[in-house]
Amino acid sequence: MTISRRTLLAAAAATLPIAASAQEAWPSRPVRFIVPFPAGGSTDVLSRVIAERLGAELGQPVVIENRAGAAGNVGVDAVAKARPDGYTIGISTIGPLATHQALYRQLPFNPATDFTLLADLYEIPNVFVVNPATPIRTVPEFIAAAKARPGQMTFGTPGNGTTGHLGTEFFSRRVGIELTHVPYRTGAVAVQDLIAGRIDMMFDNLPTIIGQIQGGQIRPIGVSTAKRWPGLPDVPTMIEQGIADFDVTSWSGLIGPKDLPAPIAQRITAAMLKVGADPAFQARFREMGALATVGPPEQLQRRIASEVPRWAEVVRASEARVD
Repeated sequence: MTISRRTLLAAAAATLPIAASAQEAWPSRPVRFIVPFPAGGSTDVLSRVIAERLGAELGQPVVIENRAGAAGNVGVDAVAKARPDGYTIGISTIGPLATHQALYRQLPFNPATDFTLLADLYEIPNVFVVNPATPIRTVPEFIAAAKARPGQMTFGTPGNGTTGHLGTEFFSRRVGIELTHVPYRTGAVAVQDLIAGRIDMMFDNLPTIIGQIQGGQIRPIGVSTAKRWPGLPDVPTMIEQGIADFDVTSWSGLIGPKDLPAPIAQRITAAMLKVGADPAFQARFREMGALATVGPPEQLQRRIASEVPRWAEVVRASEARVD
């Protein structure tokens, strides 16, 4: 009995350092990073830069997994329902965290309770672009053309409920024009149709279209920020062109499932803050058409709190719905 008891106690004690070591070793394998949009779009492209740098800080690969659908809801829901062990994190754009509460009658997740907020990440402008073959060079000229052809001019977006969709609906209602929405599976496909002249305009995230703008394949005629964007200094804002209070930007945050252990969440946040403080990382984002705004979870929470009521009013005014 004595030998048996000692043996059992020794065996039990031997497992304690192993368990503690396993917990302390996080991450001991690659971390899955869910991007809720297809490959090639602005969120995907920027997320790949984040994943590479974050993986270097954590000491394990951070592997992108694209889970597209429902303007980001499918991928973000996968994060919400993931095991809270630190091996699944994700990125959410403004939609799932702020605008979709007003746009959708029902969401598969609760934006306020189903996530652990890890970091604020970046902000990007939306740019009003047209085919360069058109004579339209300003937003007022586009408005005049649309009023001359009610309902005939088309705009493309990466899908229903995206910022491009909502922003264009808001714009069209604000200026009193009727446009026809053409939703695509990805922003890249919509851009190709704009270049080919199959649609008349887009209001899209700058990182998705910066290459085509620089290459002269599409023409920017307005930016959505309150002030001119540094990367497009010659393009006037929508406000400058007579659209009052039109300050519409997209932003993203780093998230995990709820109940993520505090030590793991804090380590992810600390690693992301270190990445975001690197001037080379900030410069890379500027080159891609984004502004790195990396900050702690509290910063992301403040952003969400301010945007939810703002976008609820935009949805009400624009009468946009996605169901």
